[in-house]
Amino acid sequence: MIEQCGLIDLDYHGTFFTCSNGRGPDNVVWKRLDRAMINDNWLSRMPLTTVTHLPFVSSNHCPLLLEMTDRQYTSTKYFKFLHCWVNNKNFIDTVRLCWDRDIQGHPMWVFHQKMKRFSSTLSKWSEIEFGDIFARVKDFEEVVRPAVEKYIQTNSDQDRSSLHDPNAEYIKFLKLEGSILKQQTQ
Repeated sequence: MIEQCGLIDLDYHGTFFTCSNGRGPDNVVWKRLDRAMINDNWLSRMPLTTVTHLPFVSSNHCPLLLEMTDRQYTSTKYFKFLHCWVNNKNFIDTVRLCWDRDIQGHPMWVFHQKMKRFSSTLSKWSEIEFGDIFARVKDFEEVVRPAVEKYIQTNSDQDRSSLHDPNAEYIKFLKLEGSILKQQTQ
């Protein structure tokens, strides 16, 4: 039926199963329900399209990540203030320490120098505090995925509970990534 519609089921990376009924070890059912389909037109325009089955996080379906890479761009990196920074417990102190350092001169020059130092300080602080958020998400996917696969195989409560801490960190960085992506679209 899929072929008759001119669709191709994309190959994927990650766990085979994409859905679980979420029941206990004795009654759990795993299925591959979620798929990404493309047609020949899509394939000719985006030949490097990939699908990744991300780890199960607070849902009985694993999300599918569809990546379309046909070009790589290089550009100058400008400072961008990220909204997610303000929720970090160290943010206000970092800003205060940076801004309160004394600079002498014309008020506009002082303001300009403080803004330069502010952007530099926050960029360094963000690198130390969060690192590369997109890379961290991928790193946690690599930690959570085998743990999910092990839980799928064993259905043990111990393997389920071992998912808790990595899942919590994974969710934290997914939220940060989501905040950044949302900010980029505005």
